[in-house]
Amino acid sequence: MSYSLNGESEQKRVDDARAAQQRRLNRFIITFGGIEIGLLVIAAVIVFGFELIDPEVGIWVLVAIAAVGGFVMSGFLLSNARRNAEELSRITGR
Repeated sequence: MSYSLNGESEQKRVDDARAAQQRRLNRFIITFGGIEIGLLVIAAVIVFGFELIDPEVGIWVLVAIAAVGGFVMSGFLLSNARRNAEELSRITGR
């Protein structure tokens, strides 16, 4: 087992970093999900409730909102995975 200069084990630092990474990911997913659901509900009410947009076109608006959300989520997950790997490699030196 290797120790850092301040006596804290490398494994503890790795565990702490992974816990922080998990908290960041959970916070993002909850926030993102709330915003995405809110946008989809508002769009659905506008399309089907108030009928301000023709439902045939409104379906595509809903699909576009979901697609943009999917791209944003994918981009975040990829960059988050890269950042997490870099953070862990700085801690372990590997």
